[in-house]
Amino acid sequence: MPEGDTLRRAAAKLAPVLDGHEVTDIWFRMLRGHRPRVGQQIERVHAVGKHLLIEFDKNLTLRTHLGMSGNWRVVAPGARVPQSPKLRIRISTEAGTALCFSAPTIETFIRGDGPSPVDNLGPDLSDDEVDIDAVVQRTRELAGSKLLAEALLDQSVAAGVGNVFKSEVAFLVGVHPFTPVAELSDPQLHRLWSIAHVQLVANRSRRFRKTTPDGVRNDHFVYDRFRMGCLACSDAIQYAAAGDRTERSTYWCRRCQPRTTT
Repeated sequence: MPEGDTLRRAAAKLAPVLDGHEVTDIWFRMLRGHRPRVGQQIERVHAVGKHLLIEFDKNLTLRTHLGMSGNWRVVAPGARVPQSPKLRIRISTEAGTALCFSAPTIETFIRGDGPSPVDNLGPDLSDDEVDIDAVVQRTRELAGSKLLAEALLDQSVAAGVGNVFKSEVAFLVGVHPFTPVAELSDPQLHRLWSIAHVQLVANRSRRFRKTTPDGVRNDHFVYDRFRMGCLACSDAIQYAAAGDRTERSTYWCRRCQPRTTT
């Protein structure tokens, strides 16, 4: 599932093929906005939160959001490009070809020409350095009336956390995911966002996402482990489907994350 760490890995994979290279062939399906052309220079590839940005010359930026199942791949120069109805983007340079599959959002915008689609994002938790105090303040200002599970996914508060990290971070802090933000202290919020930052950075270079310590067989504490035993207390992991209490599905341990009221 693409989250901030996934996009950082994708950017690192695409950079050797695209950064500083001239486009030799390009094709899109369902592009919104101006179309990059053969001969244009690609200035850089980078990720911001859950968005992958490919910056061309002439101030043109291609933005993709991978949704639930999108992904980027790279093939070597001259290699056969997979034929798939899920293929959405093909960008070739002399260094290889970048391919995007199943992305629901593919659009371009002009840098410096008014607001951009990523202007409203909060600090990127996948960055090396993040001002967590500022994120806590943004949580109070922008998500103070929300449940924790909603606030952690609010990209205007902080960018990068998706459904996996949402459940995992709440477990690691011992807070019920459906606790109202207003009931949480600033130290609790600071710890929640700090752990999210550490987890996202740690997973930027991992092939498979892992939120548990090295040596633990399970990759996750609670995510996708409904009715399995909690790794800390052995109680059954709980689950709320998308649309039940929040827009996205949620996992937690009722013993390690008791629901308390103030």
